[in-house]
Amino acid sequence: SGQEKEKTAYHESGHTILAWQLPGAHRVHKVTIVPRGRSLGSTQTLPSEDRMSISEPELRDHLAVLLAGRASEKLIYDETTVGAENDLERASGIARRMVMNWGMSERLGPVSYKISEEDPFLGREIHQQRHFSEHTMEVIDEEVARILREQSERAMEILDKQRDKLAALAQKLLEKEELDEHDIE
Repeated sequence: SGQEKEKTAYHESGHTILAWQLPGAHRVHKVTIVPRGRSLGSTQTLPSEDRMSISEPELRDHLAVLLAGRASEKLIYDETTVGAENDLERASGIARRMVMNWGMSERLGPVSYKISEEDPFLGREIHQQRHFSEHTMEVIDEEVARILREQSERAMEILDKQRDKLAALAQKLLEKEELDEHDIE
């Protein structure tokens, strides 16, 4: 419907604006509101170079970009849609690895809480070996949630200051349905 298409345009515009501006984000190659599969639209980004490592500030930029679609919906419509499901899954996975695998939590310090993956059978997540307490798992959950909240709020602040660009990009997406780098610029 027209309203669903407009919400998708704002969602994808949110991703695009943050990816375009944050130094740690990948550059935007193309953005579309043409539905494909279960996706109502997509913002396609490409790294500017091949890399083997990524810094914590760059990871935070990636999280802000992933959460910007949802932030845009909240900013414009004061509600969110199920369209952010994949974005949330990806962002949660990155934030969890930041805390558990890469020691990027001040509260927990430079410790790896990686869960052992020694069981090769299906359903292994039920049997995964954990070498830390239930309390530590709760702290990990709190830290993951904190990181995601901070980046969601950051995305919301950036988009709120640039509502005019957000609206202009969403309008252009509604007109053309697909924009490349040149169009976005």
